Amino acid sequence: MYSKDTQIVETTTGKWLRFPNHFKKSTCLVELSNQISLNIDSKSGSVYVHKKDHNQVYQPVGELFISATQTQIQCTAVQGWMQERVGHVKLGPIQAGDSENVKELEKEESA
Repeated sequence: MYSKDTQIVETTTGKWLRFPNHFKKSTCLVELSNQISLNIDSKSGSVYVHKKDHNQVYQPVGELFISATQTQIQCTAVQGWMQERVGHVKLGPIQAGDSENVKELEKEESA
């Protein structure tokens, strides 16, 4: 039996998933597998990640913030409610044999 503290929400494919009552659907809700859903906000570039718990309710586990410049895409991951930053990745154009860009990316990833 489901708690009255949950709601069902429709995904873009027409499937219904169960979320806590405080869940707010953004621009696009997508289920990636039986365990993960992405709630995408096209205005802010945020992607809210939810994982199905033992009660079959999708609980928030983190957020991805995606932005782009003319030459790079940046993705920052924030884990859980405590907003702990778990990673920041810059993706840019890398030409074959462009070892300087590769070294810069490796340095940023190891930081």
